[in-house]
Amino acid sequence: MHGDPNTAVDPPEIADNAAAWGRLGSSLGVPASPHAGEWPEVSSQTSADVSAGPPDMAVPSETAASRPAVRQFRMFKPPAGVSTWDSSPFVEAPAPARRDGLPLPDGAGHRPRKPRLAAQPWPLLAVLLVQAVLSLRLTWSSTAFQDEALYLRAGHLEWARWLHHAPIPNFPAYFSGAPVLYPPLGALADSVGGLTAARLLSLCFMLGVTTLLWATAARLYGQRAALLATALFATLAGAQFLGAFATYDAMALFLLALAAWLGVRSADCQPWTRAILLITTGVLLAAADAVKYATALFTPVVILVVAMTVWRKLGGRAGLAAGLTVLGSWLLVVVAAITAGGRDYWMGIATSTLARPQSSVPVTEVLHRAYVWTSLILVLAVLGAVLFYRKEARARLLVPVLAAAGLLAPAEQARLHTTVSLQKHVVFGAWFAAIAAGYAMARLSRVDHGYGWAPVMALPIAASTLFGSMGQATSLFAVWPNSAEAVTLLRAEIGLHPGRYLAEDYDVEAYYLRAAVPWQRWSSTYHFSYPGIRAGAASIKAAIDHHYFSLVIFNFGDTTAVDRQVTADMRQAGGYYVLGRPGRFTIWASADKASRLARSTGARY
Repeated sequence: MHGDPNTAVDPPEIADNAAAWGRLGSSLGVPASPHAGEWPEVSSQTSADVSAGPPDMAVPSETAASRPAVRQFRMFKPPAGVSTWDSSPFVEAPAPARRDGLPLPDGAGHRPRKPRLAAQPWPLLAVLLVQAVLSLRLTWSSTAFQDEALYLRAGHLEWARWLHHAPIPNFPAYFSGAPVLYPPLGALADSVGGLTAARLLSLCFMLGVTTLLWATAARLYGQRAALLATALFATLAGAQFLGAFATYDAMALFLLALAAWLGVRSADCQPWTRAILLITTGVLLAAADAVKYATALFTPVVILVVAMTVWRKLGGRAGLAAGLTVLGSWLLVVVAAITAGGRDYWMGIATSTLARPQSSVPVTEVLHRAYVWTSLILVLAVLGAVLFYRKEARARLLVPVLAAAGLLAPAEQARLHTTVSLQKHVVFGAWFAAIAAGYAMARLSRVDHGYGWAPVMALPIAASTLFGSMGQATSLFAVWPNSAEAVTLLRAEIGLHPGRYLAEDYDVEAYYLRAAVPWQRWSSTYHFSYPGIRAGAASIKAAIDHHYFSLVIFNFGDTTAVDRQVTADMRQAGGYYVLGRPGRFTIWASADKASRLARSTGARY
């Protein structure tokens, strides 16, 4: 059909709107306009063109240039995150045109309401910034701890074995994590920037852990709960500590958190995508357990959380299938890894994790220390479990499981009567418990639906950080002696005293002096065997009598009784003198010239 090209044809939606306005006017008794069926054409007309239009559409010449002549009516779609009074569309006030009469782009004629505080991206960035600052202040505060030195040194030796087929100690037989995973990665960072770079690698892992906590909590209970959960976790003393500690703990926790997030994320996916994510969750769980064997304590928690999340959204059958899928993929990878690792790896898993010997620390002491490090999160998590259980009908045990995860590490170490590494292990459970704590605080914050809830909820977090966790984290870095002065003295003296060296925890000295002293020349008071003599105190005494060691380095810490006995043996044997007392260390040197021949014999250690 061909018509007059100068005749405007109303689009169907405009015609429908005109008819609707006509019916509304007649129902209200408003007389119809002679041009009631005519709507201003949306075009690029100028004010002069409009002035020449029909009489009722004319614009006085004195105002034509001062205001737009064309008004555009359009349906308004609210921006994401902004709720409306109801779900029906509404007509926005006419949007102004530009001075030249052209219509403005969509959205230019209104000011959308700002999203709520928790919906903004910057709170997470603020939490991460605070966490980074809290950990960075610890990064340069001390020299390497024994575990840091051990894993970084092992990583360098692993690279030497891979690249040059160099002999190395049998690390798999006694490590509490696979020596081929974190140690080589940490050694790469150490090669780039020393201990500081290795600790910064841990900080990156911990920032990723907090980000995954935000993502997981937001999917489960909304962004307000996510904000509060991450703020609680990031200011935890253990989280600050792990962010400045170059061991495998941060990497293992990152993989555990990534597995949990992928499993929770799978509940919103299509069946095939969900299956892939669930299988990946199991693989990541196995990887986390391989990096640090003790992480397996939290594997059931992730499986239960994933199963109940899927059950909550898709029903019981889907939840059961999700849990079995994660369990099956995890079990398959673990069995394959242990089979490939062989006897040495299984021995390391058994001795360091499964059959760990008990100590003598009272249970009350273990539980008290765990509570001191995680008290605020644990209390709020229990509150969240109660609130959630009373509200939810389906998967009502989800929050209680998250809260109970915070008690797993203290319970296991109370069973073993030990506090060794407790300050690190409680952080793994606190990651899950923080979600329950964030849910509880989000529920409590509903007394104010505006912006007032944020400062009120932030008060206990800020108080616990300023008056508690900062001091706790600082004290954790003051546990071991600063070895800077001792290493400086040893670096200057090893050239004058070549041979073999006995140290209480020689990993620190061997790490800093690895370029000058091969690992075979170091011996430890934990275990030493002199040729022809049974390992133990008798072997060390025989070595001292024969001036087997050129230098002896003690700080009278972990093996105080042995250190004192060896000191007495040196006085009795004669020919040893104190080379220096740098810091908390005491270094003896052998003055016997004939000891060179004795030091040429071999020893097993």
